[in-house]
Formats: sequence, structure tokens, C-alpha cells
Amino acid sequence: MTSPAETRIRRAMANCSKGEANRLALPAWVRELDPEHLDDVRGWRDPKSPDRGVLLVPGDGGPTGVVLRAAAGGARSAAMCALCRTTHSVGGVALFAAPRQGAKGRQGDTVGTYICADLACAEHVRVETATAALRPAPGTTVDERRAGLRERAAEFLAAVTAT
Repeated sequence: MTSPAETRIRRAMANCSKGEANRLALPAWVRELDPEHLDDVRGWRDPKSPDRGVLLVPGDGGPTGVVLRAAAGGARSAAMCALCRTTHSVGGVALFAAPRQGAKGRQGDTVGTYICADLACAEHVRVETATAALRPAPGTTVDERRAGLRERAAEFLAAVTAT
């Protein structure tokens, strides 16, 4: 049985067909989300297709989803996520490309950026102190990092949906 949250999230996908949105594997925690009250950028990798991921970006009219494709391999050294600005050890950041919305996307035009390989930026910005694997931006509070993540994710979404 499909939950209302699952239906809402599938309809919110900006850069894929309805069929592709329906084929996406949604984790259990996504089915339990309240999409209308989403206040953090959320993401996950598709367990059926590990090179594919989804990023949900909160907005005034509810979340908008973006389908991503990870490039083969990963960062071979420590790298910083362009969205949450958390520095990760080797393999913690990957290059993701999102097909542009509409005709440009169907012609193969994409927008790419380096994002946390696990797409768990919302959890990473909540880290209070640096660890061996995660190093958040120094001198910033969790609320500042969350706001910055939402802002940069919205900018990425705008680039994907620009016509």
C-alpha cells in the first residue's frame, strides 16, 4: 500500500518522468516523512541502483525532488561537500550529476556537483564537533549550517530546473 507521503514525494520529482519516479526505491524512513513539514534537505541512495540517488529540497510549496547519478569512483583524497560544506575523509564525497528538467535534460544536459556520498548532508550538518571522518565548517553553529545547506541545495535545484 502506498502512503500519502510516498505519493507526494514521487509527484515532487522535478527531473524525471512519472514512470522513473514510480520505479524509485524509497527507504522506509522516507515513507514516514511529512513532506509538507520537511525543513531539512534529505537524500538517499537507491538500493536497487547504487549509482542513483535522490535529493529532497524543502520549499514554500513543499519539497522538490531531484534524481542524481553518481560518477564512477569517488574522491581519492579528503574532499568537501558543496552542499553541507562538511569535509570528509577519502570516499566520503562523490560527484553527482542531475539531468536538467525538460527538453534540456532529455538531450543529455546535466548539472553536477560534489555531494556527500551517502547523501546524508542533513545529519552531517548536525555534528557538533569534528570527528576523524567528518569535519563541519569551523566557527558555525548547527542552525547556521542547516540554513546554509538549505540555501545551497535550493541553488542547485534552481540550476537543475532552469529552462
